Amino acid sequence: MATPDSACPLLYEFVISPFALEECRQGTSSEPGRMRPFSDAVTASASTTSTTAVATTVTSEQRQQSCCSARPLAIGVVAVSMSFALIYFFMIVPLTSSILPSQSSPILPSDISTIYQKSSTDFPIFTNSTELITTTEDPLYVHINNTNHRLQIPQIHIPLLYEVELKLFVPWRPTISFGSDNFSVKGHVRVHFTSGGGSRILLHSDSKQHIGDCVVRDELNRNITVKLVGRQYSQILDLNLETDMIHGMNYTLDVAFKSAINLNLAYGLFAAPYTFENETRYVVATQLQISEARTVFPCIDVPDMKAQFDTVIIHPTGTTSIANMMENSTKVDGEWTTTTFHRTPPMSTYLFAFSVSDYPYLETFSGRGVRSRVYCDPTKLVDAQLITKSIGPVLDFYEDYFGIPYPLEKLDVVIVPALSVTAMENWGLITIRQTNGLYTEGRFAISQKHDVQEIVAHELAHQWFGNLVTMKWWNDLWLNEGFATLISVRAVDFLENTTWRYEDSSAESQCVALRADQIDSISPVSGKKNSNFDSYMEIQGKAIIYKKSAIIIRMIERLVEEDIFRQGLKRFLNTFLYKNADHEDLFNVLVYVHDSSAGGHLRGQNFSLSDVMDTWIRQAHFPVIHVNRKEGSLVTLRQEKYEHVPRDEPEKQVWKIPIFYDDPVSGKHKVFWLTDTQPKVFDMGGLLVVDPHQLTYMRLRYDMEMYSDITMALMDDFTMIPTNSRSRLIDDTLAMAENGQLTYKVPFNLTMYMSREIAYRPFQTFSAYLDFFLPRMYIHEGWSIYKKYLELVVGIPFDKFNAEGLDVSFDHNTDLFHTRQIVVFRACGIEYEPCVRMAKQRFAELRVNCSGENQLLSGMECNKIPYYLRPHVYSAAINDGTQEDFDFLYKKWMIEHYMMEHDNIFTGLCTTNIRENSDRAWRQVIKNGARENVMVRAQLCSKKLSKNNFILDLLYEDKVYLKEFVDKDRKSLFALQQLLYRKINYEEEVLKADEVFKPYPQLRWIPKLRAIASDRLDWRKTVAAQFTGNASEAIEEMRKFQITI
Repeated sequence: MATPDSACPLLYEFVISPFALEECRQGTSSEPGRMRPFSDAVTASASTTSTTAVATTVTSEQRQQSCCSARPLAIGVVAVSMSFALIYFFMIVPLTSSILPSQSSPILPSDISTIYQKSSTDFPIFTNSTELITTTEDPLYVHINNTNHRLQIPQIHIPLLYEVELKLFVPWRPTISFGSDNFSVKGHVRVHFTSGGGSRILLHSDSKQHIGDCVVRDELNRNITVKLVGRQYSQILDLNLETDMIHGMNYTLDVAFKSAINLNLAYGLFAAPYTFENETRYVVATQLQISEARTVFPCIDVPDMKAQFDTVIIHPTGTTSIANMMENSTKVDGEWTTTTFHRTPPMSTYLFAFSVSDYPYLETFSGRGVRSRVYCDPTKLVDAQLITKSIGPVLDFYEDYFGIPYPLEKLDVVIVPALSVTAMENWGLITIRQTNGLYTEGRFAISQKHDVQEIVAHELAHQWFGNLVTMKWWNDLWLNEGFATLISVRAVDFLENTTWRYEDSSAESQCVALRADQIDSISPVSGKKNSNFDSYMEIQGKAIIYKKSAIIIRMIERLVEEDIFRQGLKRFLNTFLYKNADHEDLFNVLVYVHDSSAGGHLRGQNFSLSDVMDTWIRQAHFPVIHVNRKEGSLVTLRQEKYEHVPRDEPEKQVWKIPIFYDDPVSGKHKVFWLTDTQPKVFDMGGLLVVDPHQLTYMRLRYDMEMYSDITMALMDDFTMIPTNSRSRLIDDTLAMAENGQLTYKVPFNLTMYMSREIAYRPFQTFSAYLDFFLPRMYIHEGWSIYKKYLELVVGIPFDKFNAEGLDVSFDHNTDLFHTRQIVVFRACGIEYEPCVRMAKQRFAELRVNCSGENQLLSGMECNKIPYYLRPHVYSAAINDGTQEDFDFLYKKWMIEHYMMEHDNIFTGLCTTNIRENSDRAWRQVIKNGARENVMVRAQLCSKKLSKNNFILDLLYEDKVYLKEFVDKDRKSLFALQQLLYRKINYEEEVLKADEVFKPYPQLRWIPKLRAIASDRLDWRKTVAAQFTGNASEAIEEMRKFQITI
């Protein structure tokens, strides 16, 4: 546990403030004879007037006697100590040094505590506005007039400690009610801070937060009058004081407030419902990344203003509260329970977390004794065993890998029914969405086991890389997420005693990242400092922040070599413990470690690691390497910027590109450098492809003769080309055919061999492009030809798996396991007759076996369909089924409480071809909001082929649903709109969508979605005929190789 700041131990241990002496005279000192820091005395003074002060066993008479007997000595000590202390303070101690109170319950001064007696109707709200700040009025605050600068308010006052007390009015079960206060929070925060001077204090505070009394005190507990509380600037609380604060002095600010608990949104402070013993109950949790801490309590809500936190949660008796740190004490007082937690280390506000529920837990310990508890809905606790068993070994792995012990005493995980993200790495209290956190063999797909392990490993990696050391600003979020994405793969390999995941990690990420990175509007991995994060995330997206960043970091590791890389990480973390850093800090450490060692691939070069990395993180997009045969094994390599939308004058961008290969003689890893746009001769030796293991972030374009040779090699023996390169060939040629740089004949020829493919990665890449082609071809007259080609590619492998038995168990660490899943998914998705027949037969058996009124499809007793098959069986059966089939599945959906199975069922329901059935399901989803997780539902349906656009029809005819989303949940609205525009098949539907969204010009992503839909319709008119012709030619070629059904 963190200790109070000891930057000035003499000052901390021996100085008694004048106020402490006065306290002594009045007989109020909490510990007789103890010399305490003056800020501790201030806190103790506040405690005496608080309604929540903790009682002491020392009587007032004892205090008076002890204090007064020590008075002469105390006065002498003060006189000497204060003199030395003042000299020490002004000459040595940094202005930001803090003297924090010893930990106690955050308590309400008497002039603030009355807020708890006020109802929601008479709660004070200050909305006084001020004029725009000008340079002549207050130059320190001029930038607040700029919207972007409001995201990071001027760093004038440095927060040291937040004492946060929250009283949650949560009717967690039907028998509990707080009347008009239901689902609200009444709270108080005391902010200890070092002032930079001036008469203003700015805090982030959500505009919907009701602010009560605000009290500012100096180190001597003197009240500084707050003359004005301004709310002019969005999400900023602007306090104007009567007098100036002293630069370098410590102050406290007390703020009372009231806010709401979200019910329809699974972020901020929210309550999610679940069912137990036939009643609806609620779990409360937090999701504060990026800037939601301000919705919970006023604070300086930016990552580089770390502080410590003392947390007290007052919650209904019958519930348990957990938070970042271990619980310190729990006190039951009638209907309310007060839980106090240990003080946190310095951390960013977005990592502040707590949860309140009646959840039970599973407990385990790491090898070093760190306590871990996993809290979960009691009906699903048995399914939380995998995650519980994984935490300890992963913690042990990271402690060894980073060389730094996990810094907290405990690590909790709470599995919540709904969450706006998959999981969140809150320090000491990880939250995970239920659909991503549960696994029991037989009840879930085996692939879920890997997903759960990877999520745990990812969030635990953040406990070091992200929490212990945090980026300075969100433009370096890629550091957090890139490292966690990459290193978590190592951790899962450790759990499973494998190595293939990490070796394969770069190839896995490239297909997704390259597709996102080819968009013109994309930004560099590292955005501008102090940029608007929402805009940055919207432009970047997860593919860049998670995937591209992981590839770049993997490239760094290969360049400096693994041992040096690991040494650099350890040095970096140790250098910036509990602090903030940016990518330049990391590169500087890696360069230092690299230059101090004998290894690495940068020796002898006239550029540094930073020079290399600057070309990858400071400029957007990526290069394409033109590979042209020269003679024999010699080829020329030339780089240029990849232009997915060709330009008359291509942009001039240059990368320092490492081409990794193994020396054919020594077997050692080597690097061939491309550092400019001039062609360079490269000896491929016996290689058929460049960069065979797909380690460098780029596309490759071969000349036509080389493509022909590669095609024949694949048809002869596809294993001659490594799996990752087979995947890249599919990815690169389909992308370049899409933009007209190649004809579709090239990728069609390259994929002819795939009916014999057994590896997962090529199928995964091929499948990703089907999401582009299927919506374009499904209603086109050439669909039957393209479908025939797809049946040869995925239908033949499906027939093989079907003949062997789709129930046969495969080791989930093998390619066959993953390949079978994706083959079944695509075969059923294109309505391949053997797959549809299988699905209908199994669904008919399901209706008999699970006919009981209360039988759940998640139950292993009646539902014998392998988990990975269920969404495909449900979809095929409903798409080609009867009304009775839909009614059966709809009833099962309504009673299902396992979210994974709930998702599977809805995947089937949304394939209905009957408008009334579609409306029935979607109205239920929209009605229940967060409980149904509209965003997930929309994503589940987006890949289903359909000639109808029922969701557009629903929003067009009943616009009240759209208005609810615009007002409450824009994240889900965006997913719903993506689904709507993805289903557009006709020009008139574009016009219909225009009319639906016309009243909402503030929805800025509409033009982009509309452009994508229009592009799809144009592609159908201009490209589909040639595409169909190339598919027909490929079918004929495959017949020559006796590839037929």
